Amino acid sequence: MKKIILLLAFVATVSVAGAWSRKCDEAVMIIASEHLTPEAGKVVKKYLGKSFADDVQYLYDTEKEQFKQMSKKARKAAAEIHFLHLDSEFQPKNVKGKDALKATEQALEIIRNRNSHSKAEVTTALRTVINLMCDMHNLSKIRIDGIKHSFRDFKYTIPGGEFGRYAKEVKKGTWSKSWNSFDGGYAYFTVKYWANDMRIFIGDKYADYVKGSLREWVSESGALAAKYLEIYKPNVVVPYMDRRWSTPVSYDMMIKASCRLATLLNETIK
Repeated sequence: MKKIILLLAFVATVSVAGAWSRKCDEAVMIIASEHLTPEAGKVVKKYLGKSFADDVQYLYDTEKEQFKQMSKKARKAAAEIHFLHLDSEFQPKNVKGKDALKATEQALEIIRNRNSHSKAEVTTALRTVINLMCDMHNLSKIRIDGIKHSFRDFKYTIPGGEFGRYAKEVKKGTWSKSWNSFDGGYAYFTVKYWANDMRIFIGDKYADYVKGSLREWVSESGALAAKYLEIYKPNVVVPYMDRRWSTPVSYDMMIKASCRLATLLNETIK
């Protein structure tokens, strides 16, 4: 019983500190489910229910209360699982404890050997992979050696004045908010809309999105994060249009996360 409680507490940290908005996470899961092999789909249904989207609702609504009961220190330690740590060459680091990549690889091993683990352990492993694949494609979750300003505020401009004729400086902008709220301008979009748009965008390019391995994918994410961190420096005023271009970049990463999530599960569940 104690083991199950610990597992649920762990999953609670996975759910609350998720990558994008709830709607985006659900859309990623919906699209991933459409690309599962029959065998992988059967296993996912066995442990998570009818669909990925149903399970993300459980993560956000039910286990959020468990997260609230954790101490501040425990929350901070648990949150490290959502970050990806790379060296200056964008290669994974062997960090102390767990980061997103290490936790994902360990979770995949549990799924691969699911007959040797309890149902609670396999369920937790599946939820871990689902959530952390989103995290590893969210540029704000990536920490790179030699780049220390990803937590610091930066300045950016927004249209101001009559009819937006002038640019107005805004002092409070953060790397995390800039990427995590990229869908903020489309708050009225439903999960169904996001998923359908992603489905159209993928088209026949699924094979292109999933080329490479998990470790190659995280290096790709790191290189992209480094490019934008160079723009979002605290001592630089970021032009409005440069900041707006983070929206299609994040959208592209969200689509990659869904395709690669499906591929990982298909390769693991055989």
